[in-house]
Amino acid sequence: MANWNDWWTYEGISGPDFWGRLNPGLWGLCSTGRRQSPINIEPQRLLFDPQLLDLQVGKARVHGILHNTGQGVVFRLETTETPINDISSPSKPDTAGHVAEYGQTSTTRTKVPTVNITGGPLSYAYRVYEIQLHFGRQDHQGSEHLLAGFSFPAEVQIYAYNSELYENATEARSRAYGIAAVSMFVKVANAKEALPKTGQHFLKESNLSKPNLELKMLTDQLQHIIYKGDSVVLKALSVHELLPNTSALITYEGSLTAPGCEETATWILLNRPLYVSSQQLLAMRKLKQGELTLPVAPLGNNFRPPQPLHQRAIRTNIDLYPDRNIRNQKYLDDGTTEGLATTCPSMQVQKFYQVSSEHVAITSRFSVTTKLDNENI
Repeated sequence: MANWNDWWTYEGISGPDFWGRLNPGLWGLCSTGRRQSPINIEPQRLLFDPQLLDLQVGKARVHGILHNTGQGVVFRLETTETPINDISSPSKPDTAGHVAEYGQTSTTRTKVPTVNITGGPLSYAYRVYEIQLHFGRQDHQGSEHLLAGFSFPAEVQIYAYNSELYENATEARSRAYGIAAVSMFVKVANAKEALPKTGQHFLKESNLSKPNLELKMLTDQLQHIIYKGDSVVLKALSVHELLPNTSALITYEGSLTAPGCEETATWILLNRPLYVSSQQLLAMRKLKQGELTLPVAPLGNNFRPPQPLHQRAIRTNIDLYPDRNIRNQKYLDDGTTEGLATTCPSMQVQKFYQVSSEHVAITSRFSVTTKLDNENI
């Protein structure tokens, strides 16, 4: 008997617009939730929060299994609950449902390595349990999140559960502060596409926009998981080295992006993309939604459309106006208010908005009235 996981897709009458109706008892939030993900990141809505810490990610190399689920590509880390049997013994690929191996080998089983994520907006330690890959059938779309309305060819999402409060990801995904999701946009190396003007301060380019080696480790194995149900063992993957070299981030409170859309996720989007080659994107687009006997459609376009923001705060540690912030902080430190500009009293740190041309008045903790800036980001 098919379970509910086989009933949802990213298109048609079982697509995102209908998830909440397919299984209202378990997936109702997909239709009625007000903290849903993904979202369109509008730079003019970002709130500068200098209290956001640098994100810390463990450096252990991990083992796991890369799956074609029929809805997407998922790398599930080995855990004590789901060990990979005889991981050091090579497996011969099969024509369907096969399990192959990649990476370093060892002759003895040791304690299962884990990767924890702390810092950023997180108040707890979160343990990585899976990595998802979302991508499009063409270069102009594929990412779940958008930046100033701009979509990227793909998006890598690292999911971790709150290991301080909960026993596992299954428990954590339906509980408060349960999930942390670290997201990275993916660009084609040396591609020349232009971001909209309002997004040009974000996704800083690296001088060496070469394909990420850890992501390449994943995409090199896609040839072994062409069909739904196929899987391949990967070993010695570094989650830490999968991340781009940046401390700049954007964060908001949201949900999981697949049914049941539980609103328990803290999203962290890094301000530098990962790079892939055109050949890597082509490998993604060769994947199929169906099994070998009924491959049906390509697996691409496995992304949920952006959801309404509903007045949620989107915070960042990216300081767009450093000179002005230094000046404002001096006024705050001195306890004076004359000349103070663009202060958000709710968090007592500097925030920057793009608003309409009329003045927007707010009352600060110093009982003075200021106006929000109308500068373009």
